Amino acid sequence: MEQFDYLFSFYGLLLGIAVANVAIGFADMWRDCEKVEVGACPPLLACIVLFGGMNVWLTTWQTRQHVNVSGWQMLAAAGIALPYVFVSRAMFPGQEKDPERSLEEHYLRHRILILAVLTAPPIVSVVSKLLLDDIHEYAWREAWMTIRIAVPLALMPFRTRAAQRVGLAVFTLVEVIGLFR
Repeated sequence: MEQFDYLFSFYGLLLGIAVANVAIGFADMWRDCEKVEVGACPPLLACIVLFGGMNVWLTTWQTRQHVNVSGWQMLAAAGIALPYVFVSRAMFPGQEKDPERSLEEHYLRHRILILAVLTAPPIVSVVSKLLLDDIHEYAWREAWMTIRIAVPLALMPFRTRAAQRVGLAVFTLVEVIGLFR
């Protein structure tokens, strides 16, 4: 096994946890569908987590020849992948005494924290590419990363379902486009 393979398996482990959390959350949601309203924001947020994780994996694969494994690289990997794990759990309410009646209401109540956490992966990715991998590209990838940071930041002040639905749909589209860059 080469250095990159060890780092890649670490990414795979963390991103796999995020994907599993989303799948388990939706299974629970389906099971409780008569008690809890879903709305549009949670499925869009789940798509962002899934497609975002796929983008991290693809970006890491594309830069494999530049990657050297070190403690700093492992911290960067955690900083890029763990926010997806956090969001994959935070997007679903816990099992408290008074369960929430709407997953969308849960998201709207906690949207600022969730959206702030979603800005971390592209920020850490850009910093790690510059400082650790010595990759200096100023083209499509940087424009795409800027959009990935700007969309959640722009969504934070909007409280309405309609604005969040449109914004999360745009964010999902940005993540899908990123898969084919």
